Amino acid sequence: MIIEDDTQLNTAISEFCRIKAWDVVSNKDGLDAIYTIDSEDFDLYIIDINIPRINGLDLLKHIRKTDLDTPVIIITASLEIQNFASAFENGC
Repeated sequence: MIIEDDTQLNTAISEFCRIKAWDVVSNKDGLDAIYTIDSEDFDLYIIDINIPRINGLDLLKHIRKTDLDTPVIIITASLEIQNFASAFENGC
């Protein structure tokens, strides 16, 4: 699952995954992503921190409440060290 609000980046990551023959579900909004996460199982999450309505760090916390094993990759343009620390503390 890819959660990225930048349309070009979302498309690029999605296309790369499809080229690798992976099934891809993408969202551009944190709240929409919550509904998808709660209704499907995924093998990998790629999450931007700065997305609308529910940020990527809160999504990570939501995922980790029920899923401790699925890998999560956090992507961001943010340079705030606290964002990185929080992401690692929550299992990315």
